[in-house]
Amino acid sequence: MAIKLSFEKQINTSAKVGDLVYFTNTNPSGGYDIADLDDLVLIGPILSINRRPMLNSLTKSFPNGISFDLGGYPWEDSNDIPLDTKEFLVFNNGVFVPEIDPLTSVVNYTYTAPVLDLSVISNINPIDIQILYTIDVDDSSFTAPVTPVLDNSSFIMFQKNEKFNTAGIKGYYAEVKFVNNSDEEVELFAISSEISQSSK
Repeated sequence: MAIKLSFEKQINTSAKVGDLVYFTNTNPSGGYDIADLDDLVLIGPILSINRRPMLNSLTKSFPNGISFDLGGYPWEDSNDIPLDTKEFLVFNNGVFVPEIDPLTSVVNYTYTAPVLDLSVISNINPIDIQILYTIDVDDSSFTAPVTPVLDNSSFIMFQKNEKFNTAGIKGYYAEVKFVNNSDEEVELFAISSEISQSSK
């Protein structure tokens, strides 16, 4: 069994297949969103990651209509046609449209790749489809707790697989490159390292 987690932002470049995925829910405190480490819940190991290698737009725009072909350029050229509704978001005239209305349980759209059919949305407004980055996680051992609840507001994190990441860098010389792939301003507060002599 696998659960698909979807993200609007690019997935951390160091996340790899086999890494363990956890989640928790945060609470605002002092201007920050915080969480208790005791609330971390293991979902399972990463099975696959779709980083969307395409170089073109993550969004397709349609002037109006009720049926849309999500295949074709540029997604078809990069093998990025969405497989299911967890791989994209729908916006009607700039307003997010959920697949199922949470208040009325009405189905707003259906998707049979590569065709998206709108059910109850006006066909005179522009429709934007935003493709998402995804991670497939093996949740065969995952038992959903009563709290915290895994939902759209959950904080997702990963732990490197200790089977393959058991030691530090070995050798006489090391060069480190820090890369910030965020599109928001960030600060680096400290850098530290340890060096220990191994047997000769």
